Parts: sequence; C-alpha cells; structure tokens
Amino acid sequence: MTDDHERLELKLAKAAYAEAEQIKKAAERDRAAAEYDRGQIEHAKRTMEQMELSIAARERKLKELGEDTLLAREKAADDKLRQAQELMRAYDRDRHAAMISLQQIDAREKAEREAA
Repeated sequence: MTDDHERLELKLAKAAYAEAEQIKKAAERDRAAAEYDRGQIEHAKRTMEQMELSIAARERKLKELGEDTLLAREKAADDKLRQAQELMRAYDRDRHAAMISLQQIDAREKAEREAA
C-alpha cells in the first residue's frame, strides 16, 4: 500500500508540477505582452513629447519673428497674387478682343480687295 501511496503522491506531484509549468508559461506570456505594451506606451510618450517640443519651438520662433508681421506679409502677398491674376485675366480678355478685331479688319480688307 505504501507503494501505491507513493505512486499516487508522485502522480499528484507530477500533475501539480505540470500545472505550475503551465501557469509559469502563461505568466511569461502575460509579462511579455505587458512589456510590449509598455514599450508602445513609452514610444507614444516620447513621440508626444517631441511633438510638444516642436510646437513650442515653432511658437517661440513665430513670436520671435513677429507672427502678426508674418501674417500681414502673407496677406499682402495674397493680395498681390490676386492683383496679378486679375491683370492676367484682363490681358487675356484684351488680347482676345484684339484678335477678334484683327480678324474682322482682315475680313473687311479682304472683302474690299475682292470687290475692287
């Protein structure tokens, strides 16, 4: 009976050991997943910190350069561009009108030559 008892204890010990191994493997997987998640969070945090530093540097530079002055210059440049575009449209309209006039003059002179 002692032999059976020892075998039963050995069997139970092996089962407990196998269960402990499974728990250990699950814990290792959980730890690896947690470490990965932590790495992702740290990366996101570093990225966010870099972005915040970049934004702060940009704001300092804009303040240093005079953001109002830059905005005024940008508005003036936009106005000049609009004026240039309107001038080009006027030029195209005038050129088109001149071409039509030249064609009419040519047609009239051709008709006069044929009539003479």
